[in-house]
Amino acid sequence: MSIKTHYTVGEVAELYGIPNWKIRRVADSLGDTIPRVGQYRLIDRSTLGAIAAELSRQGWLPSPETKEATACQ
Repeated sequence: MSIKTHYTVGEVAELYGIPNWKIRRVADSLGDTIPRVGQYRLIDRSTLGAIAAELSRQGWLPSPETKEATACQ
């Protein structure tokens, strides 16, 4: 099995458990670092950290502590 190197907006949204539009907004804010193929954005695996950081900065990505507290309720 090969390791996936690129993800679509939908795949990243599913990975983080948030709506597609939030990933799309962050990807677009990163400028030309996210290549497009037709209507799809191809998000390189190495960019996931920058996307997660921006999602957290926007308050769109709950911290691990928040997820644990919510799961325990």
